[in-house]
Amino acid sequence: MRRETQNLLLLLIGGVVLRVTFDGTYLRYVKPGLAPFLLVSGFGIVVLAVVAIVCDIRGRPAGEHAHGTGRALWLLLAPVAVLLLVVPPALGAGAAGTTAPVRVRIAEEPETWPFPPLPPGEAPALPLTGLVDRALFDSARSLDDREVTVSGFVLAADHGDGIDLARVVITCCVADARYIRVHLAGITEPLAEDSWLEVRGVVATESVHGDPEPTPTMTVVDYRRIERPENSYERGR
Repeated sequence: MRRETQNLLLLLIGGVVLRVTFDGTYLRYVKPGLAPFLLVSGFGIVVLAVVAIVCDIRGRPAGEHAHGTGRALWLLLAPVAVLLLVVPPALGAGAAGTTAPVRVRIAEEPETWPFPPLPPGEAPALPLTGLVDRALFDSARSLDDREVTVSGFVLAADHGDGIDLARVVITCCVADARYIRVHLAGITEPLAEDSWLEVRGVVATESVHGDPEPTPTMTVVDYRRIERPENSYERGR
């Protein structure tokens, strides 16, 4: 691969990193907190490419000239082409069978501790991870007889019939993605998988079942269809 081609490829890679960061597409691959690092990396790659191109134009190569055909460098075009031509969607119901389950085993007497009170309001909104954590470990039983609101996508029930409401949970990026869910009781309308819902209901702590994926059951009071949020992932524990 000629130096000019290498420099243009480097410029292209940096440009793609910046593009997915600025348009928000990066949220399909990594957590929001990594945006500054992507920006720094993208700008750094672009600057290096521009410096190398300017030096070549002036007839003073920047750094040592590469020998050989450099065919392996063409492999760098693969991820660039994917991001330019095909934008992979965020993980949803279709990938549920390809990710690791949430490995949380429920002991006969699980260790519990008091959680903070629920936010004020008639049906405060909670992340799905927060709902499951409270159902499993809250010694204060803050969920008892309280309506709460959660959102997520429809997934075929992992235990028994019916549907679950699920979210993809990531700690760093989609490479460590896993699914967390709550079973929905009281919805009779047929709903397609990957439909996004905002659900209001009540969770009984004794309803948690399943091993190794603890799944509480929510008795649905009301629900409505919503659009997939721009950042559809939740942060891991």
